[in-house]
Amino acid sequence: MQCQQCLLAKKLLHDTRMPVTDIALACGFNSIRRFNDCFKQQFSLTPSQIRKQGEVSGSTGKKIEIMLAYRPPYNWDYLHQFFSSRLIPGLEWLDDNSYGRTFSHEGCTGYFTAYHQPEKSAFRVELQLSDLSYLPRVMKTIRRCLDLDADSLLIEARLREALNCEQLTMSGIRLPGIWSPFEAGIRAILGQQVSVKTARNLVGQFVALNPDNSLEPLERRDYFPSPDQVSQFDLELLGMPQRRRETLRLFSAYAAGNPLDESNALLTLPGIGPWTVNYLRMRGLSEPDIFLAGDLGVKKALEMMPSSFDDTLAAPWRSYLTLYLWSLLS
Repeated sequence: MQCQQCLLAKKLLHDTRMPVTDIALACGFNSIRRFNDCFKQQFSLTPSQIRKQGEVSGSTGKKIEIMLAYRPPYNWDYLHQFFSSRLIPGLEWLDDNSYGRTFSHEGCTGYFTAYHQPEKSAFRVELQLSDLSYLPRVMKTIRRCLDLDADSLLIEARLREALNCEQLTMSGIRLPGIWSPFEAGIRAILGQQVSVKTARNLVGQFVALNPDNSLEPLERRDYFPSPDQVSQFDLELLGMPQRRRETLRLFSAYAAGNPLDESNALLTLPGIGPWTVNYLRMRGLSEPDIFLAGDLGVKKALEMMPSSFDDTLAAPWRSYLTLYLWSLLS
């Protein structure tokens, strides 16, 4: 644990101008003395000496700029297209080379923009957050949402086996994550039996109900509601069947007091079926082996597959197989 804390601190010392005291706090050290002692033990150097060894890029206070590397190939075009078709303005933003969004968790709020730099096999991330002690968790979630730790070559070898082909139509596919399993579950419920465009509109209406959203017209910042907030919302404003509104309430009430990683418990909630749970697991928890066999898009893509197709050969990477099959329809 201390080794991981020191490695993160070393990266921040090299990549940012954050004060050493702020870095110590952000990485979970309760005192500068303990921070210095751990550094001397791990690296035989003080934090200040390590900072002098690195190139420092500009960032001060609670606004941070940091590089997050990945192992190529990385199909940014596909990820960009996927995010674009589901983008919620105010909550998220996107241009040719970057993706960003707001986030909130247990009292910490912030936002980030990740700029793709393929020549460096990395994303340059500009990050703002209200509480630096959340930095390790926030960085971990950004890595998950952009799927920066995937080994594409290993994954694609399994996909070729399942598809019984020598070459895929695209390489470097990544699993686009959603910030939290709660948000993924809400998006899944709102996406039941409707088009991607209709689901996006419903999610936008849902996010607009959050009273914590910024009213600044020049720099709009919307935040995905917490489970506790949903009980106060007038869901009649959402254009959808009443039973689905009730599912939103039941799911939110459950999420307010329970973890969302137990599939069997979620399936007991009215209106929550296997597709909804698996979508939550695939995008909200980034589980790599979810095959959405019952998804309409997957079913259409399977009609184009040879008789030798066998999804089990793609395990434990069937989430990527699901994404690949979706890509064949675009």
